[in-house]
Amino acid sequence: MKSVQSFYDQLSGQYTDLISKCVPRYNELLYNMFHYIPEDFKPKRILDLGCGTGNLTEQILKHFPEAEIDALDLSEEILKESQKRFMSQPNIRYIQADFREMHLAPGSYDLILSSIAIHHIEDAEKTILYRDIFSALTVNGVFIFADQTRGINEEIYHKHISRWKEEAFKLGSTQENWDMWMEHQNAHDFHTPVNWHLKQLESSGFAEVDIIWKNIMWAVIWARKR
Repeated sequence: MKSVQSFYDQLSGQYTDLISKCVPRYNELLYNMFHYIPEDFKPKRILDLGCGTGNLTEQILKHFPEAEIDALDLSEEILKESQKRFMSQPNIRYIQADFREMHLAPGSYDLILSSIAIHHIEDAEKTILYRDIFSALTVNGVFIFADQTRGINEEIYHKHISRWKEEAFKLGSTQENWDMWMEHQNAHDFHTPVNWHLKQLESSGFAEVDIIWKNIMWAVIWARKR
């Protein structure tokens, strides 16, 4: 996954701006990740999986300022940007790791969150990741992730891509930006239908799974361990 790492290392200083021009309704996506967290749920240990420059980490701090947060990403340069952003926050630990090689201790987190990151690994690796996440959660722990997904057939998927381009250009993306994302996507991204994710989460042991928000090809998926 070195090429993925290199791509995000190079984008580290621009990432927050680029993502806001690339993902339609991005703030709404982030909002819904937290809106569906149970009201009586007070996680003490949280993992931000694929934290990027800290957009999701910022929301975690707003909602759970007392929690211990592990911010994990493949890109060393991205992590440096996040560290600069949250220099005054002593409760964040930064971890550089590959999803496929990290070792999560059983029962080590109450809440695991991920935003637009899991599609970087292949489906067989997603299956292993979901099992590892289930094991890493405490009883009643919650896993919520937002990601790009694939249409149930190729026609729908290609229409998703077309709609995405229209919306991205409305947000200020340029043809150069779009070509960059598409080159990266075609070489390194693995989009999977929503139903596949739900089935794999159930197979991994999650007692409750649901899709709680969707726009074009972006979905927010919720799962709870009982």
